[in-house]
Amino acid sequence: MTKRLIGIDLGQKTARVAVLSLEQGNVAVVSIEESAHDQEADLAVRLKDSIQGVFCLGDRLAACLPGSAAFVRRLSFPFSDRRKILATLSFELASQLPVSLEDYTTVMQPPVRTEAGAEVVVAAVRTAQLAETLAPFDAANIPLHIMDLAPHAYVAGLKDFLVDGILVCAMEQETSLALVRAGKVLDYRQLPLDATTPVDAQARSIHREARALGRTRQPGDLALQLMGPLATQELVAALSALQDDVELLSININGQIIAAPFLPAVALALRAADSGKGLTFNLRQGLFAFKGEWVGLRKTLLLAACLAGLTLAVVVTSMGLRYYDKQHQVDLLEQQMVALYKETFPQSTTVVDIPLQMKSAIRQLQEDVGMIGLDQPSSLALLQTLSALPEALGVDVDEFTLERNEVRISGRASTFDAVNRMAETFRKAVAFEKVEVAESKMDLAGKQVSFRLRMTLNGGGAL
Repeated sequence: MTKRLIGIDLGQKTARVAVLSLEQGNVAVVSIEESAHDQEADLAVRLKDSIQGVFCLGDRLAACLPGSAAFVRRLSFPFSDRRKILATLSFELASQLPVSLEDYTTVMQPPVRTEAGAEVVVAAVRTAQLAETLAPFDAANIPLHIMDLAPHAYVAGLKDFLVDGILVCAMEQETSLALVRAGKVLDYRQLPLDATTPVDAQARSIHREARALGRTRQPGDLALQLMGPLATQELVAALSALQDDVELLSININGQIIAAPFLPAVALALRAADSGKGLTFNLRQGLFAFKGEWVGLRKTLLLAACLAGLTLAVVVTSMGLRYYDKQHQVDLLEQQMVALYKETFPQSTTVVDIPLQMKSAIRQLQEDVGMIGLDQPSSLALLQTLSALPEALGVDVDEFTLERNEVRISGRASTFDAVNRMAETFRKAVAFEKVEVAESKMDLAGKQVSFRLRMTLNGGGAL
């Protein structure tokens, strides 16, 4: 996803806006514009025009106050816990400033651990001046995320292009000198130089302060790199006459050369890419924390939540109506099943589980009529086989018993031969697999023979 990094260099009468694109770690220049403004309200209008008046959620905007707007001190603490540092910060800072902190807003860079505890760079800015600077942006809904301090913001943005030495930021309202080591500001000076100051006077003041700034760090003159709208070839020539190693700074971003007058805006745009973990300031904290994007995002989230709630309500209502309809259909079917069951089995008095009771009753009926399975003959067919016995046998059947796979017959016959002939007749019937005479005996009068036959049904037979 492409992000836009927007740096806003606020001059006294001129504003320079640099728009960079950041995609997968690659930075490219989108536009660099310069416009005059008569008042701060006009600045907001021109800024929107320079970026087509459309701010995306991923845009990052940065600006800075001049270094003279703040008191900056480097404090040492015998501990490194951030909460403890915040708790004692105001007391330690107040003891080193010539003003009361009641009218100032304080901000600090991330603590740097040392052997004795931690070092912190702290800045105090007049609250009224900070509010006045931020007011046009907030009034115009311009999402200014970062408000830093010069020259710290410039060094943070250009740290990959700077050499160890002194960065001279010749701005319209003032000139600052920053002692740079490994991309960090060790110390800095502010000079009240502007466009009305002669070039020779500017060069002498810069040279004098540069020597004083670097004297405690290393002997000899340090390299000077100049940038800003007042960093001209004439100023470089005047400084070169006073010392060696003077450079008019320019950088290359993805093939495009950025000249010295526009470097502060580009530095602020590069500063906007910082996630807050670097050694930088951001006065957009506490009372002045940026809320514009959150307000818009909150409205969007509230609208999305309302739509989600409405959708959920519709879904729940629809499911409830469908459940009520299905339950109503189930109740009607149960009523029909109860009525059908009572009509079919009027002798039943208890109704608990209609399907189970219906299956049980049907099974009982099947057993009663001998319909144990389709692969066995019915009791009616067996009775028909029994009734088809020749009358000449003179057999009287007293009892007929049909079980799942066995038939038992008992009765009386005139002779033992009649019993044997009856058994032989059943053996010829395909319904029986096995027929045996279980018992046959003559009664005491010698007139009749009592018998009992046991026959096994043929599972695959048919009558």
